[in-house]
Amino acid sequence: MVEKRFLALFVLVLGFSVSAALAVDSAKLTGNLEAFRVVVNDEGVENFVPAENARPNDVIEYRLTYTNTGAEPVQNIFIMDPIPRGMSFVYPSATEPAAGRVEFSIDGGKTYQGWPILVKKTNSEGVEEVVEATPEMVTHVRWVLTDTFQPEEEVTVSYRTVIK
Repeated sequence: MVEKRFLALFVLVLGFSVSAALAVDSAKLTGNLEAFRVVVNDEGVENFVPAENARPNDVIEYRLTYTNTGAEPVQNIFIMDPIPRGMSFVYPSATEPAAGRVEFSIDGGKTYQGWPILVKKTNSEGVEEVVEATPEMVTHVRWVLTDTFQPEEEVTVSYRTVIK
Protein backbone atom coordinates (compact mmCIF):
# COMPACT_ATOMS: atom_id res chain seq x y z
CA MET A 1 0.00 0.00 0.00
CA VAL A 2 2.85 2.38 0.75
CA GLU A 3 4.21 1.77 -2.77
CA LYS A 4 0.87 2.77 -4.34
CA ARG A 5 0.72 5.95 -2.27
CA PHE A 6 4.26 6.85 -3.37
CA LEU A 7 3.31 6.14 -6.97
CA ALA A 8 0.19 8.32 -6.71
CA LEU A 9 2.34 11.21 -5.48
CA PHE A 10 4.83 10.39 -8.22
CA VAL A 11 2.10 10.61 -10.88
CA LEU A 12 0.81 13.86 -9.38
CA VAL A 13 4.30 15.36 -9.66
CA LEU A 14 4.48 14.16 -13.28
CA GLY A 15 1.28 16.03 -14.09
CA PHE A 16 2.69 19.19 -12.54
CA SER A 17 5.87 18.80 -14.57
CA VAL A 18 3.96 19.02 -17.84
CA SER A 19 2.32 22.28 -16.83
CA ALA A 20 5.70 23.67 -15.73
CA ALA A 21 7.26 23.28 -19.16
CA LEU A 22 7.49 26.61 -21.00
CA ALA A 23 7.87 27.89 -24.50
CA VAL A 24 8.03 31.43 -25.84
CA ASP A 25 4.77 30.91 -27.73
CA SER A 26 3.14 28.17 -25.66
CA ALA A 27 -0.27 28.68 -27.29
CA LYS A 28 1.11 26.87 -30.35
CA LEU A 29 2.70 23.97 -28.49
CA THR A 30 1.16 20.90 -26.95
CA GLY A 31 3.19 18.74 -24.64
CA ASN A 32 3.24 15.21 -23.34
CA LEU A 33 5.31 13.76 -20.50
CA GLU A 34 5.93 10.03 -20.19
CA ALA A 35 7.80 8.18 -17.45
CA PHE A 36 9.44 4.81 -18.01
CA ARG A 37 11.25 2.51 -15.62
CA VAL A 38 14.60 1.48 -17.11
CA VAL A 39 15.06 -2.28 -16.79
CA VAL A 40 18.36 -3.85 -17.84
CA ASN A 41 18.19 -7.51 -18.90
CA ASP A 42 20.89 -10.16 -18.40
CA GLU A 43 22.62 -9.15 -21.65
CA GLY A 44 22.86 -5.53 -20.53
CA VAL A 45 20.14 -4.32 -22.92
CA GLU A 46 17.86 -1.57 -21.60
CA ASN A 47 14.11 -2.03 -21.80
CA PHE A 48 11.55 0.60 -20.95
CA VAL A 49 8.34 -0.21 -19.09
CA PRO A 50 5.71 2.26 -17.85
CA ALA A 51 6.74 3.58 -14.43
CA GLU A 52 3.67 2.17 -12.74
CA ASN A 53 5.51 0.08 -10.14
CA ALA A 54 8.58 2.02 -9.14
CA ARG A 55 10.72 1.31 -6.07
CA PRO A 56 13.73 2.95 -4.41
CA ASN A 57 16.88 2.74 -6.58
CA ASP A 58 14.84 2.30 -9.78
CA VAL A 59 15.93 4.48 -12.68
CA ILE A 60 13.11 6.45 -14.29
CA GLU A 61 13.42 8.04 -17.74
CA TYR A 62 11.22 11.06 -18.41
CA ARG A 63 10.42 11.87 -22.03
CA LEU A 64 8.92 15.26 -22.84
CA THR A 65 7.48 15.60 -26.34
CA TYR A 66 6.25 18.91 -27.69
CA THR A 67 4.42 19.45 -31.00
CA ASN A 68 3.85 22.73 -32.84
CA THR A 69 0.07 22.57 -33.28
CA GLY A 70 -0.19 26.10 -34.68
CA ALA A 71 -0.23 27.26 -38.28
CA GLU A 72 3.02 29.25 -37.97
CA PRO A 73 6.60 28.26 -37.17
CA VAL A 74 7.69 28.54 -33.53
CA GLN A 75 11.15 29.71 -32.41
CA ASN A 76 13.05 30.11 -29.15
CA ILE A 77 11.52 27.23 -27.23
CA PHE A 78 12.42 26.71 -23.57
CA ILE A 79 11.35 23.39 -22.05
CA MET A 80 11.73 23.16 -18.27
CA ASP A 81 11.02 20.27 -15.96
CA PRO A 82 11.55 20.02 -12.20
CA ILE A 83 13.18 16.93 -10.78
CA PRO A 84 10.36 15.22 -8.85
CA ARG A 85 10.63 15.11 -5.08
CA GLY A 86 12.24 11.92 -3.83
CA MET A 87 14.34 11.60 -6.99
CA SER A 88 17.94 12.42 -7.90
CA PHE A 89 19.04 13.49 -11.35
CA VAL A 90 21.28 11.01 -13.19
CA TYR A 91 24.14 12.80 -14.93
CA PRO A 92 24.78 12.83 -17.94
CA SER A 93 21.33 11.55 -18.94
CA ALA A 94 19.70 14.76 -20.29
CA THR A 95 19.54 14.61 -24.09
CA GLU A 96 21.42 17.30 -25.95
CA PRO A 97 19.22 19.00 -28.57
CA ALA A 98 20.44 19.04 -32.19
CA ALA A 99 20.30 22.85 -32.11
CA GLY A 100 20.41 24.41 -28.67
CA ARG A 101 21.63 23.41 -25.24
CA VAL A 102 20.64 21.72 -22.01
CA GLU A 103 20.98 23.60 -18.73
CA PHE A 104 20.56 22.74 -15.08
CA SER A 105 19.38 24.53 -11.95
CA ILE A 106 20.41 23.80 -8.38
CA ASP A 107 18.39 26.64 -6.85
CA GLY A 108 14.79 25.67 -7.55
CA GLY A 109 14.72 26.97 -11.12
CA LYS A 110 15.87 30.54 -10.39
CA THR A 111 19.09 30.26 -12.42
CA TYR A 112 20.38 27.82 -15.02
CA GLN A 113 23.79 26.89 -16.39
CA GLY A 114 25.50 24.19 -18.37
CA TRP A 115 27.45 21.36 -16.78
CA PRO A 116 29.67 21.49 -14.83
CA ILE A 117 27.86 23.63 -12.29
CA LEU A 118 30.30 25.27 -9.93
CA VAL A 119 29.36 26.15 -6.36
CA LYS A 120 31.15 27.75 -3.44
CA LYS A 121 31.67 25.49 -0.44
CA THR A 122 33.52 25.94 2.83
CA ASN A 123 35.97 23.10 3.46
CA SER A 124 36.83 21.54 6.82
CA GLU A 125 39.52 24.21 7.46
CA GLY A 126 36.96 26.98 6.98
CA VAL A 127 38.34 28.02 3.59
CA GLU A 128 35.86 28.79 0.85
CA GLU A 129 36.53 26.87 -2.36
CA VAL A 130 34.80 26.34 -5.69
CA VAL A 131 33.69 22.77 -6.35
CA GLU A 132 31.55 21.00 -8.91
CA ALA A 133 27.91 20.46 -7.91
CA THR A 134 26.72 16.88 -7.64
CA PRO A 135 23.82 15.48 -9.69
CA GLU A 136 21.80 15.15 -6.47
CA MET A 137 21.82 18.95 -6.22
CA VAL A 138 19.99 19.42 -9.55
CA THR A 139 16.42 20.68 -9.05
CA HIS A 140 15.42 21.44 -12.67
CA VAL A 141 16.45 20.62 -16.22
CA ARG A 142 15.91 23.10 -19.06
CA TRP A 143 16.38 22.74 -22.79
CA VAL A 144 16.93 25.90 -24.85
CA LEU A 145 16.00 25.02 -28.44
CA THR A 146 17.22 27.32 -31.18
CA ASP A 147 15.69 25.48 -34.16
CA THR A 148 12.54 26.79 -35.84
CA PHE A 149 9.72 24.27 -35.47
CA GLN A 150 7.34 24.11 -38.38
CA PRO A 151 3.63 23.30 -37.93
CA GLU A 152 3.12 19.67 -36.85
CA GLU A 153 6.84 19.27 -36.14
CA GLU A 154 7.72 17.76 -32.77
CA VAL A 155 10.72 17.53 -30.49
CA THR A 156 11.41 15.01 -27.73
CA VAL A 157 13.88 15.53 -24.90
CA SER A 158 14.57 13.22 -22.00
CA TYR A 159 16.45 12.77 -18.76
CA ARG A 160 16.77 10.15 -16.04
CA THR A 161 16.37 10.11 -12.31
CA VAL A 162 16.87 7.50 -9.63
CA ILE A 163 14.37 7.02 -6.81
CA LYS A 164 15.97 7.76 -3.43
